[in-house]
Amino acid sequence: MTLDGKKRIDLEAWLVDLKRLGGEARTLSECGTSLHSLIDPADLDLFQEATRRLVGSLGRHGPLYGLPALPGWDAAAIAGAASSGEAPGPVLTISGIPASMVETAGGRAAVSRHVPIHGIVGQSEEIRKVHLLIEKAAACSLSVLIQGESGTGKELVARAIHRRSNRHGRRFFSENCSALSESLLESELFGHVRGAFTGADRDRKGILELADGGTLFLDEIGDMSVRMQSKLLRALQEREFRPVGGRDTVRVDVRVITATNRTLASLVKTGAFREDLFYRINVIAVDMPPLRNRREDIPLLVGAFLDRFTRDSGLPHREVTHGAMHLLAGYSWPGNVRELENVIQRAVALGEDHNIGADSLPDRIRHLMITDEAVGYSSDSKAGEQLMIEKALHTFEGDKTRAARYIGWTRDVAEKMQICPTDERFGWSVKGWRMAA
Repeated sequence: MTLDGKKRIDLEAWLVDLKRLGGEARTLSECGTSLHSLIDPADLDLFQEATRRLVGSLGRHGPLYGLPALPGWDAAAIAGAASSGEAPGPVLTISGIPASMVETAGGRAAVSRHVPIHGIVGQSEEIRKVHLLIEKAAACSLSVLIQGESGTGKELVARAIHRRSNRHGRRFFSENCSALSESLLESELFGHVRGAFTGADRDRKGILELADGGTLFLDEIGDMSVRMQSKLLRALQEREFRPVGGRDTVRVDVRVITATNRTLASLVKTGAFREDLFYRINVIAVDMPPLRNRREDIPLLVGAFLDRFTRDSGLPHREVTHGAMHLLAGYSWPGNVRELENVIQRAVALGEDHNIGADSLPDRIRHLMITDEAVGYSSDSKAGEQLMIEKALHTFEGDKTRAARYIGWTRDVAEKMQICPTDERFGWSVKGWRMAA
């Protein structure tokens, strides 16, 4: 059926407007301006209602109009939702507006909620690639090498592969190769017989034997000695080994997943890691990205940690302020996800109110308020506290209350911030700042 050009909805222009709206909202949210200054909430409600009715109508009558079925939508469910007044299907979001940076009326960041896949929180492109490799690795029994910095979640990936594989009904063992001496690691992996060494008063099975039919995860394999690498290589090739001090061999069927925070290829070149073992374990390689390379996942991780910590501790639920979330997103996170988890746990435990502000974060993160300059603002070699105050005032366009909240100060302190309205760009001067006595 051909539509009248005057009646036809120009969806392309509509989407262009939405993208423009999203870009403007993102820009304003980054400089601390409320989304309410960009769009009337009543207009947004009308848009949501119109979209709900349109999708509901297509779900009910699409086949009658010769329209293709909407992928991922249940027409009956959509029709029921439309008639009951509920929003159909997934929650509609406007692309380009980071939910974590949209400020609510109370000055809090709307922390995103996310259902983890394989126990791993994140929706970035890097994490999507990890999920794909998990599925492929779980469908076979090939060796997997997980590489990444400390704290990126390598063991989570190993456990996810085990749970998704046909070995999920058997046991999963984990061993850190850097935490044990060579002799103790050999005994832990292969076991020992009575009298093999001083203190061996009985036979003891190793985790290779205990994990028969299941999965063994060897973390930090790059720290394993060359001698132990030779023993492990033979066990992987022959699928058998001899306990320490024993004569009889033990046959096992174990899937070995390894991980390291070091570059094994460079260790091979220096002779610190056996080349044949490297190729034996490096069949499927999974690279875990550092947190600084997937900053869009930080609000999702913060939301997951807040939910877990408040639930486990019984403490009141906390909300993250806009300024605190801005600092969390801007920090480099050398300790990756583990460091973020510890920071949120600390903030929940030490917080005295329902908000997690900049004052609840460690000094190494709050330091960003001084070193991370706003766009278009020059510090001109100012002192630390002066620079911190001026940057906050610049970011929030002279709003003392919001600037103080961003820094982590109370409203009483904010009222002592003296501002001279002489700056032509912003309507106030940051050069003549002072704290009232």
